[in-house]
Parts: sequence; C-alpha cells; structure tokens
Amino acid sequence: MKYFLLKTDPQYDTYPQIIDWYKKIDHRNICIGRSHVIDHRQLFFIQENINTIFPDILSIPFFMVTDLPKDVIKMYEPKTVFKEIVLLDSKNAKTCTYHLPILPHIDCLSPSSELTIDRSTILSPVIDTRKVGDQSIFYLSGVKNLYTVARLDIIESFLRRGLKGIGLSEMKVINSE
Repeated sequence: MKYFLLKTDPQYDTYPQIIDWYKKIDHRNICIGRSHVIDHRQLFFIQENINTIFPDILSIPFFMVTDLPKDVIKMYEPKTVFKEIVLLDSKNAKTCTYHLPILPHIDCLSPSSELTIDRSTILSPVIDTRKVGDQSIFYLSGVKNLYTVARLDIIESFLRRGLKGIGLSEMKVINSE
C-alpha cells in the first residue's frame, strides 16, 4: 500500500494566514489523550486579504479540513474526534469552518528516513508499514512538526470527491504487505 504526506497544495499561496493561533492551541495537545484541553469550537481571525482562498485541506499551522474531507475521514476512521475551527476575515467578510481531527500519532518512520538535525523537517520520508497497522490517516510521531500521513485509499476517496488544495508527497515504503 502507498502512503503520502498530506498538506496544503503549495500552489494555493493565498490560503488563510491565522493570527495568534498559538495563544489558543498548543501543538502538543493535538493528540489522543490531551485534546480535551482544546475547546470544542474556536474562532480564529485571519490576515485580511481579499484574495484569500479556502482550500479543503490546511496544513499550516496544523492540519485542518473542511466538511467534505471530514466526512471522508469519518468513513475510514469513525472514532475520530474533531474540533471545530472557524476562520474569519472580518474586513472582507470571509469565513470558513474547518475541523481539526484528533488523530493517533504513530512512530513509523524508518531509520533510513532523512530529517534535519533538530528533527523538525523530514527531508526524505521512509515509512515502516508494519508499525502503522490498519490506520488510514495519522500524524507522524518522532518529529517536532506535525506531519499528516494518509494511505492511498483515503487519498483516492478525497480525489474522487474533487477536493481542492490537496498537496501530496509520496513516501517510500518498507515492509509493505
């Protein structure tokens, strides 16, 4: 099975820029077991920009999805908890509701993966599928930044529904079934 790093398509250069998000959400709490400290619904202001485009997937500052990919994630991982994030540009009257999925963190990077010295950036990801089990979408453990990984079948499901703004980087796989 193939796996991909899932992020915002870099061609979407006018995606929403969230202001002061770090005052409300600590990256360390975006995990099963600590997500209860994140409010169920939050409002974030975004930088004012008449050209802001709201893609279906945002990966900065953390992974968020609109309603359609949320529904797909629920089909594949029905126990997933989501936190609602409303983004607002009050000057330009633009708003969009996103959902922050609380996914498991799985330590499945192979030692042959290349990372920066501080382990914040993955340069060449290699995934050990024996450690993933049957999880279709998850966060990588063992790196400082939040990386989202998705299996080919859920990616295909996203693409069949015409989601916009999906950036994909295929990962090398070892011990594949």
